[in-house]
Amino acid sequence: MCHWCLCEPGIVPNKVIHIVIHMLLPMNKNRSRNKPTVAESDSRSGDWRLKGPRILVEPPGPNSKAAMKRKQKFVTAGLGVSHPIAIDYAEGPFLRDVDGNVYLDFTVGLGALNCGHRPMEVLNAWRHQIDRLDHICAMVSMYEPYLQLAEELSRICPGNLRKSLIMNSGSEAIENSVKIARAYNKKRWLMSYITGYHGRTYLGISLMGRGRLYREGFGRVLPNVKLVDFAYCYRCHLKLEYPSCGLACTDLLEKTVESPELKDDVCCLIMEPVEGAGGFINPPPGYWERVKQICDDNGIVLIDDEIQTGFGRTGKLFAIEHWKVEPDLVVTGKSLSMGLPIGAVTGKEEIMDAPAAASLGGTYGGNPICCAGALEAIKLAKRALPNVKMIHRVEKKRLNEWKERYESVGDARGLGAMMGIELVKTKNGKVPAPQLARNIQLNCFRKGLYISSGGLFGNVSRLHPPLTITRSLLETGLDIMESALEEETRP
Repeated sequence: MCHWCLCEPGIVPNKVIHIVIHMLLPMNKNRSRNKPTVAESDSRSGDWRLKGPRILVEPPGPNSKAAMKRKQKFVTAGLGVSHPIAIDYAEGPFLRDVDGNVYLDFTVGLGALNCGHRPMEVLNAWRHQIDRLDHICAMVSMYEPYLQLAEELSRICPGNLRKSLIMNSGSEAIENSVKIARAYNKKRWLMSYITGYHGRTYLGISLMGRGRLYREGFGRVLPNVKLVDFAYCYRCHLKLEYPSCGLACTDLLEKTVESPELKDDVCCLIMEPVEGAGGFINPPPGYWERVKQICDDNGIVLIDDEIQTGFGRTGKLFAIEHWKVEPDLVVTGKSLSMGLPIGAVTGKEEIMDAPAAASLGGTYGGNPICCAGALEAIKLAKRALPNVKMIHRVEKKRLNEWKERYESVGDARGLGAMMGIELVKTKNGKVPAPQLARNIQLNCFRKGLYISSGGLFGNVSRLHPPLTITRSLLETGLDIMESALEEETRP
């Protein structure tokens, strides 16, 4: 085995090129030529070299402060950084910063690393592929990883979805899903939810509600986008309660679709089965079945955005499988590859074949290395599904205890390993408490735990633990978060 890149013997076709490449690699002064920097382990073993959480110097340490000064000097201010440090190494559920602190990561690349950092199976797939073919462009010639991934997506996606387009990211896949839907039914209006999130491209920010930080300062968004209210039961816009409401929000959706302005001219509804950036909002039973019926009755393409919810995050391979619904198009990204940029649109054959020849594509879309890793990532996601039941059971119990104990925890919700708490000033008033959410996030950070904040008001503390996490580490992270919650809500 090569102790510089850990590649396996027999997969390097040209030893001279291999040696030259490694002569060009920078050597870390702490790296030994006699052994790898990380112990070999697969994604299940838990035999990680890093141990944590472990804080050696209060973050941000001096090296991270220096890195953030460079960021301020050379990187656009438009790129926000929630945890103001620099990471130099990651493994399994752990991150290590440039000052030697080790953190337990409950963000996993904002849901892009469902089985933790650098799973060996995915790394080996990348190494094998990079020594065979790194790039040619699928618009020039086809190659095996692209075909294999398209075939695998047709097997695993819910419903009768047969054909795929593989791109560079979830955002790019969303853009292409709308193009494909428009080519299919030639209708004008796009529909999405006020609390939804579908990326930060111009289309992406047009598909979310006003007041969202992602839209600030960019001027007028795209026309012909109709935003509607989600089934946000904790803050029902109709002031009703489930189940006595009878899913009245779907009746309002139907009235909107059939209004004079939109009637017979709605191209697609883009949705997340469980809203991610919107605050981990999961709608009640029966909601998506009713929405799908409305779409079918009005010739609307239902686009299921599984970028954050897919590949085991909610306890099903795809979150929409919690409801008896077959979407028309499924968009994937993030943990489709578990580490490299990728996105895909998978859909019904008649819809996917609607665009004209050569009207879709992109230079790096469906890169062979990314596709090879994705094939292994899908296997890992399937293998991790049983562990999600444990994660959900433990998190649900702890989060509901916090809801009962703390006046500031207004709601605890989510599916599978996609859970969070909504923070408020008082339970009765439900006034959002975004600063409290930020304080809890930073408190956890100082103690060695990464969590994220989100929601329409920025007041939801969200948990994205690796699906492969052990119960012991999960409890450790929840203990840290409870300690932070206790400290930040103390009078």
